[in-house]
This record gives sequence, C-alpha cells and structure tokens, in this order.
Amino acid sequence: MTESLLLKRHTGKRLAWVLASLVAATQLVACSAIEVTTRRGLQGTTAVGKASGYTLKATGNASVTPPNVPRLAEATAFFESQRRFLARQAAAGGGEDIAALARLLNKREPDRVARWMQAHYSDLFSDRSVQASTVVLRIDAQTI
Repeated sequence: MTESLLLKRHTGKRLAWVLASLVAATQLVACSAIEVTTRRGLQGTTAVGKASGYTLKATGNASVTPPNVPRLAEATAFFESQRRFLARQAAAGGGEDIAALARLLNKREPDRVARWMQAHYSDLFSDRSVQASTVVLRIDAQTI
C-alpha cells in the first residue's frame, strides 16, 4: 500500500510539473503572438504615417510655383544628369532619354517633344550656363 501511495504521489508531482510546463509554454506562445501582433501593428501604423507624410508633402508642393512642383523637380534633376545625352538625342530628333523626359513632364506625345527640341536645339543647348530648371520649364511650356 505504501508503494501505491508513493507511486500516486510521484505521478501527481509529475502531472503537476507537466501541467505547469504546459501553462508556461502556452503563456510564452501567447506573449510571443501579442508581441508579433503589436510589432506588426506598429509597423503598419508607421507605414501609414509615412504615406500620410508623403501625401501631405506632395499636396503642399502641388500648390507652389513651377520650379518647386515635384514633377518639374524630378524632370530638372533628370535633365541635369542626362544633359549631354539629351543634347545628342535632340540633335538627332529623338531618343529614349527624351521620351523619359517627356514622361516626367506628363507629355502625351514624346515624338512631338523630340521634334520641338530638335527645332529649338540651339536655344536649349548652346549655352551650358543656363540652368536646367529654365530649360525644363521652357520645354514644358512649349510642348503638349
């Protein structure tokens, strides 16, 4: 009989230990799930915040005079970096860089932009001291 009580007591301790381990493991998993959910939630909130910031910045820039308008700023940066290639393509009457510039300026007909740039080549490219923003504004104003 003492063996049976000892066995029951030992089995009871083992069962208690297994249950305690199970509860602890469940708590860790739940805590982990909460942490992951919270982290993902914060990442989502951060992403939404950044998108809102970009939207506000773009909205703020949209009402500003031309050189600060985002599309013209991008086109100006592109023109500055590709000026030599744009000059070569304008002389030839077209090319991929002129087509890219036309897209940045939201022009529907890149070929028309290329023809206009070819016709006005000396005005656009003869004086390298003219700022890129001035040239881009002229291209934007004169082409469809």
